[in-house]
Amino acid sequence: MIKKGLILSIILLLSTEFAFSVQNYPRANDWTILLARYLSRDIFELNGVPYLQPMVEVVNTTANARFFTSAYIPKENQFYIKLSINGTVGFVPKSKTEYIPQLPIEPYDPNDLGSLLKKVSPYVDIDPFSIPPKANVKDTGGLIYMAFKFLLYDGVTKKKFQIPERAPTILGEGKKTLHFDRDTLRSLLNENPIFSLLPQSLRDTIYKSIENFPQDFDLPQGLNIKRIIAGMPQIEVGSFYGTELTLRFIPRIDLGKNIGKFTFWGVGIRHSISQYIPNPFVDFAFQVAYQGTNLRNTIGVTNAELNANANFFNANFHFSRRVSKNFEIFSGISYESIHINTDFTYYLPIVVQYQLGLIWLDDNGTPDNFSDDFFRKNPELGYNGDPFGAMNKNVVISDENWKFTIGGLLNFGNFSAFVDYNFGKIDILTFGILYKFDLMKRK
Repeated sequence: MIKKGLILSIILLLSTEFAFSVQNYPRANDWTILLARYLSRDIFELNGVPYLQPMVEVVNTTANARFFTSAYIPKENQFYIKLSINGTVGFVPKSKTEYIPQLPIEPYDPNDLGSLLKKVSPYVDIDPFSIPPKANVKDTGGLIYMAFKFLLYDGVTKKKFQIPERAPTILGEGKKTLHFDRDTLRSLLNENPIFSLLPQSLRDTIYKSIENFPQDFDLPQGLNIKRIIAGMPQIEVGSFYGTELTLRFIPRIDLGKNIGKFTFWGVGIRHSISQYIPNPFVDFAFQVAYQGTNLRNTIGVTNAELNANANFFNANFHFSRRVSKNFEIFSGISYESIHINTDFTYYLPIVVQYQLGLIWLDDNGTPDNFSDDFFRKNPELGYNGDPFGAMNKNVVISDENWKFTIGGLLNFGNFSAFVDYNFGKIDILTFGILYKFDLMKRK
């Protein structure tokens, strides 16, 4: 009886150990890794950029607010300094939380020989006059990937691969996955009329590349960011013939893991228009401003890097009216142009690296939990197991925006408190407190 109990205990122990052990993948061959890199590169360029870019736009637009409050500027030459501390809250619009994901497919017509030769010409030299036609492969990896994109085209047109209709940006919520079933890939390969024309050695290489090809490519997960909050100091110096100088600068600050490190500077000049009007009903002013920003962040388990530089031009016409001794209302309309230059440095997705056998889970990890603690570092390659290193992408975008602002200003002595709301492509709430140093009066 004791012996049976001991045997059952050992079986139970082994079963428990087996249940919690982690299945790791054997290392894929280099052709498979290269194929996965080509596909990851194109998936990132088609999807990773629209995933990250909305955050860059919202952060920069939020920082490009609160250039004015009261439109009153003394027409007499005075010397004063206004020092203000400002807070801005940018509300993420629905349009910045989703994008339409894409798959890097290559349309083709098997009956159009000229078009096919043109598509494969960068990778192979074909002598169509020899019998049978001779082919000299110049770039095996590129040719394999071109054939793979033909398969993706077949899979999408035959509805064997499904592309999600929508996917979350970094500001959105949830996660989507692209699934490429290996059996489906093999069947599409066998059905493809071009594949049978390839040399046997190349067909064997393509088969081998697909044999351990990752089946799941995760699109980046949304972080459910509803608003962007930033703060900035601002200095206004006046006045010279009804003109003020505006300066703002903040050294690099950390806005949190999801957003990253942000710095900016700005300069503006505004001039009183109402000084030329006798007894104006309201005060009018015109302002132009220029601002530069930098945003840096590391994203995901692989520590992909984002480095975005942005330049803003702002021209606004604003007015204000004092409705009581202490209270003033102000409003204005602004034209903004933005130019953003973003560099992305990224690696094979961590899930793909795991399926390629480039990194391994320890016994505490699960395929659904890819945190740093659950991966054994490769002593030769470091954290990222991709033997071919990082990939890079540069994106340049320009945009324009009209913005309407309305707010209120409460004056008490040399102090002022204010709040306003900006309506545009991105709605922004700003608020703060200001102190005016009347340096000329103190002399």
